[in-house]
Formats: sequence, C-alpha cells, structure tokens
Amino acid sequence: MEINQLRAFDLVVRLGSFSKAARYLDVSQPTISLRVKELEKSVGGSLFNRTGNTVEMTDLGKGFLPYARQALDVLKKGEERAHAIREGKWGEITLGTLPTFTTGLFTNVLTYMYDNYPCIDLAIHTGHNQQIIEMLYDGFIKMGVVTYPFYNSDLKELLLIKEPLILVAQRNHVLANLYKGSYSVHDVFSKGRPFILTDWSDESKNWQRSHMTFGMDTIELPPTTALEFVRSGKGIALITESMAQEDLERGKVIKLCPTDFPKLFRWLALVSFDSKASLTPAGKKILKAFTTNVR
Repeated sequence: MEINQLRAFDLVVRLGSFSKAARYLDVSQPTISLRVKELEKSVGGSLFNRTGNTVEMTDLGKGFLPYARQALDVLKKGEERAHAIREGKWGEITLGTLPTFTTGLFTNVLTYMYDNYPCIDLAIHTGHNQQIIEMLYDGFIKMGVVTYPFYNSDLKELLLIKEPLILVAQRNHVLANLYKGSYSVHDVFSKGRPFILTDWSDESKNWQRSHMTFGMDTIELPPTTALEFVRSGKGIALITESMAQEDLERGKVIKLCPTDFPKLFRWLALVSFDSKASLTPAGKKILKAFTTNVR
C-alpha cells in the first residue's frame, strides 16, 4: 500500500470521477485506475462500483475511507514536522546555565525564543560551572553557559558573553545620599557597612581586594546571597547588571557610580560539543537568540 494509491482513492471520492482525479494530479486516467486497482488488491476487494460515468463507493470503500484519510493526514503532519525541523522551527534544546545567569539577558533570550519559535521546546537546567560541564559530557544537556575562559578542549566556543559589573546598594542605604553627588570608590568601600566581596573573575576580585583596608567591614558571599543582603539594606556589592536589572527597574536597589569606577566585566561562554556548523537547526536558532540579545 503506497501513499500515491491512497491519494488517488481519496481524490476520486472527493472529485467524483477518475478523470477529474487524473487532471488534478496531472497524470493519465489509466495511472489513477492502476493505483486504485493496486489499492483494492491490498484491501481485498472493490472500493468503487463503476457504472458508465458514475462512480460510487462500495461498503468496503466507505469503511476504508476514514482510515485512508487519517493515514494521509498523519503523513501530511509528518511531512510538515520534518520540514519544520529542517527549518529550525520545531525541535528540542537542552541548555544548562549558571544560577547567576538566569535573569536579565538570559530572560531576553528565552523571550525571543518563545516569541519567534514557540514550537521549539526548551529544557533549562542550572548548575555551577563544573556541574554544567559534567552535564555536557553526560549528554544531559547539548549546550551550556560556563565561565570564560574554560579549559576543556573538547568543548566548542559558540559565543562569548560580556556582562557589565556594577556596584549596587539598597535605595535607603546611607550611600543613597551620595547617589546624585560626586564620590569615589574609596567612599563606597568605606561606607559600605559591609562591603560584600563577590567572586566573578580574578580581575574583579583583585580589584575589590585592592580597595579593602585592614579593619574595614567586609564579608564574602555568593552573588545571589550578596544581592539578597543588598536588598535588605545590608551593605553594597559588585553584581552583574543583568542580575540586578529587575531590582533596578523596580527601584529596590540603586546603581552606584563613583567617578573613578573602572569598567569591569564578567565573561561567559556558550559552549557545546558541536561546532556552529554542525548544530541542529533548533540549536542554530538558540545561538541566534543569544547573539541577538546578549552582545
């Protein structure tokens, strides 16, 4: 039983004659007759009663028709799905990311995917750097966001992500009084109470330590905890702009801008075992989403 036989049968029913079905498919009438005849061999009986120019379905034909159409419909959907996969409009992506890269820019990436490719299923998993790498090696995820530089030669760098680091304080913190004035990094560190040390990179950590003096009120915390401290009015911290974006927009925290504050960044990389050229069509779409929203 072949698909062209099912299509011939369906068209003869829809159009009411073998000749019309032949014209519709741009084939000869004997070709349509042969296809129907071969289909009748498969089902074990006549599908039509032919009387002159009149064609009527037999009981066998009437009973078989809904299943033939169901098969054609399933095949059509299969063709559409295959086309969508080739075009990157449908598929599945498993992606790992760091807990400190789940808001702001990352949310923009997910929103872009949802708006433009709603039929691509995204499964997001979070973990610390080594956990993300292990998930990649285990095949649990296909792409991951890790800190840069990374030293796993098997992994391919798909995109570098540059995140600005900013100093933030709760809006009622004593430093808020300096918000619109001119002040220095020294003012920020000395009035932080405490200054919360966060580890984003060797460069940023060395910069923070270079401004700490003996007896200064400081504490070292993970970035997520540091931001919670800042929200509650306990200290200031160096946080990625992306991570603080929602709190800044809602006015829960403020961005401090000392006159001598250098440009500091946290670098990440989107990685995979696949090169850009060998990514699946859906994988290329998520790469496009990152490229569009985080650079």
